Amino acid sequence: MTHWSYFENWDSYRNFIISKKFMRYEESDRKNTGTYTNFGQNDTFLYDLHCYLMYLKFGFGRATQDIGIDIRRGSMTREQGLELVKIYDNEFPDYALKDYLNYFDLKEKKFFQIIDKHVNKKLFTKKYNKWKPNFLVY
Repeated sequence: MTHWSYFENWDSYRNFIISKKFMRYEESDRKNTGTYTNFGQNDTFLYDLHCYLMYLKFGFGRATQDIGIDIRRGSMTREQGLELVKIYDNEFPDYALKDYLNYFDLKEKKFFQIIDKHVNKKLFTKKYNKWKPNFLVY
C-alpha cells in the first residue's frame, strides 16, 4: 500500500485550490469545528467528532493537525500556530449533537457518559461540565 504523501508533503490548502479550480469544489460557509479552516474534511459531521475524541484521548486535535501542515508549507509561524491551538483544539461540534444522538441511537446523557469514559484523565480534568487540559501548549 502507498500513500500520496510518500511522494510529496500533504498540503490541504494546495489540494483545496486544485479541486476548486478543476472540480468546482467549494469551501464551507462556516468554519470547520475544532480548527480555523473551512475547506478540508467538511463533508462529514463524524470527522468533527473524531477530531474532538482524538483531542480528548491524545491531547491534540484538528487545529494542531492543520497548523502542522501550514507551518511546514511556510504559511504560518509556530507562534501563530500555538495561539490558534489554544483557541480551537478543544472545540466540541455542538452543531451536530442531534445528528450524533440519532446516528448512534443514544440519549444525550449516555452519549457524554461514553465520551467521558474514554477521556485521558492524565491529560484532562472536567470543570463546569467541560474537559479542560491539565497541560500547557508552548
